[in-house]
Amino acid sequence: MTMGKHASNILFLMVFLFCSKLTFAQPNTLYFMKGIPQTKDLNPARPGISGGFYFSMPLFSKLDLEANSNNWSYNDLIHKGTSNTSLNNTTNNTLNNQYDQSDSLVIDLDKFREKIGNSNFGFEAAALTVLEAGYKKGKNFYAFSLTERQFVEGFFNKTLVDITKLGNYPYVGETFYSGNFGIGAQHYREFAFNYSHDATKKLTLGAAAKILFGMGAIQTNGMNFKVASPANGEYLDVSVTGRVNLSVPISFNYTPIGDIYSMSSLPDYKLQDYLLNFQNSGIAVDMGFAYMTNKKTELSMSVIDLGIIGWKSNVTRLTEHGNFFFQGININDPTKVKPLLLKPIIDQLHDSIVATFRPDNSGKSFSTILPVKVYLGIDYKLNDAISLSGLSRIRIISSKVHTSLTVSANTLIANALSLSASYSIMESTFDNIGLGIGIKAGLFQIYAAADNFVSPFYPTMARNMNLRIGINFVFKDTSKSKIKGGESSSKLNPNCNCPY
Repeated sequence: MTMGKHASNILFLMVFLFCSKLTFAQPNTLYFMKGIPQTKDLNPARPGISGGFYFSMPLFSKLDLEANSNNWSYNDLIHKGTSNTSLNNTTNNTLNNQYDQSDSLVIDLDKFREKIGNSNFGFEAAALTVLEAGYKKGKNFYAFSLTERQFVEGFFNKTLVDITKLGNYPYVGETFYSGNFGIGAQHYREFAFNYSHDATKKLTLGAAAKILFGMGAIQTNGMNFKVASPANGEYLDVSVTGRVNLSVPISFNYTPIGDIYSMSSLPDYKLQDYLLNFQNSGIAVDMGFAYMTNKKTELSMSVIDLGIIGWKSNVTRLTEHGNFFFQGININDPTKVKPLLLKPIIDQLHDSIVATFRPDNSGKSFSTILPVKVYLGIDYKLNDAISLSGLSRIRIISSKVHTSLTVSANTLIANALSLSASYSIMESTFDNIGLGIGIKAGLFQIYAAADNFVSPFYPTMARNMNLRIGINFVFKDTSKSKIKGGESSSKLNPNCNCPY
């Protein structure tokens, strides 16, 4: 079946996207960095300039990368095998050679089962800003940016791994429930318009209006299955339910009874057709404030990416409701099956699942919401140069809440070197030491921030990884205009922690 071959490749690609951590969006460390205009992305009330103008490097204004999971990594599932020394005797030399996998990748479901929880997820996001500029004059700050964004999220229950590892043996004569599992993915274009206003000497309010255009999306709803195993344990009777919404430039071909047998690209569809697609429109907003409770302490809060996209172009809806018979899978030590050896099994299972899908013409358009972030921050100034900060981030995606807590120390040296050191607790991991640095030489500024600076060097072992890097050109306000009885805008706006 043609569909099975294509889908197996897609399945492997998505699994590696979730697990490999080779892709890394806005580190918490960036929130309190001084003199960096892009702090507005985490709270629109905290622009990093007190006056003047900036624009970012065209085509590479900034890059955001993020990947995380609930305390499991790629290396927990797939890693280099080892020589099986327990079979080191003359009688079993042939077996020993067969089982020596020190030069191969193996799937270690035992280790993976130990690491994961009952409910699990993998999340990856990336964003490239191709154009950005901002201007601060007096009490008001304005900014504009154009960004390409994408994210992929997968979720599953431990029971799925159990039946893959143990097969049907533990469930002979019983009924097994997988729990919900699925995938969500979006690629969209964002036009953002930022504005903030120093309402008083203590309070700054900010907001961003975002116009969105969806490029492509996958949405799964209610995906689960029920497995009944007869008393003799010879097979599995699998009943599958769920729905998949797609907005992608592909077409499905069906048999007379409605089974999918192949898929193909839309005829005459070109790359520019994808990139210039403005049919899937959406909106989003950012909101935030920063308030100085006294001369040393600032409280702040923001809500980022509260938005929705409606999908209308190249939409396909598939409803899954059916059943099939399947042999159980059992992977046991010491052999630890190589990844490629699972492909025929995955093809067989996938072909069986795909056969239960049917086209659904009851109404094809659908909508998706963005992952919402909520930030709560407190910043205490030890002196004019150094501040200590605390930040809580709540991320909501697919009705699931993920939290993190970050503490940091921040300084600005000679109005040119911005430094931040942080420690974060994220998704039950406690080894996240972060760094942020911004260097300004004349008009040129380059900055980078990460919540775990070690992770990029050991990607297969990482559980939380993010990176922000960008380049700005910052022009100081040289006007002699006076406001508020001669006070400069930097004195009127202590929230920004910015010297420029």
